[in-house]
Amino acid sequence: MAETPLRRLRSCALAIFCGKPEEITIIATELGARDKISGTAVDGVDNGHIFHVGKMEFVGGKKLGFYVTSSLRQGLVPFAIATGALISVLRPRFAIHAGVCAGNKKQGVSGKVDGRRLRRLGDESRRR
Repeated sequence: MAETPLRRLRSCALAIFCGKPEEITIIATELGARDKISGTAVDGVDNGHIFHVGKMEFVGGKKLGFYVTSSLRQGLVPFAIATGALISVLRPRFAIHAGVCAGNKKQGVSGKVDGRRLRRLGDESRRR
């Protein structure tokens, strides 16, 4: 019996949520995620979502299943609502929010992770 899309996504320990849909492809390509699942195929998930699914292999042969998706609308509040809903349905063990910029200029606090930075980090680790 074939695994349902919901079960497949729930089997992934890591969820990577991008701030913009166009960042999905950058990160998924860098991490080698080759399979796609449409939100229309997943019970309890908004139809507009796309999930790129893959596995990372570590030294010693351990594997970590992951998927990359994004919020359907930009902005901190829509992102928080969308990722909260996805986390409650898909229940990943770990979550990374990539491409989300938030901060407080008065406090001097800001931060952003984007696909270009991820790619540079990946390139550096390959040279070692």
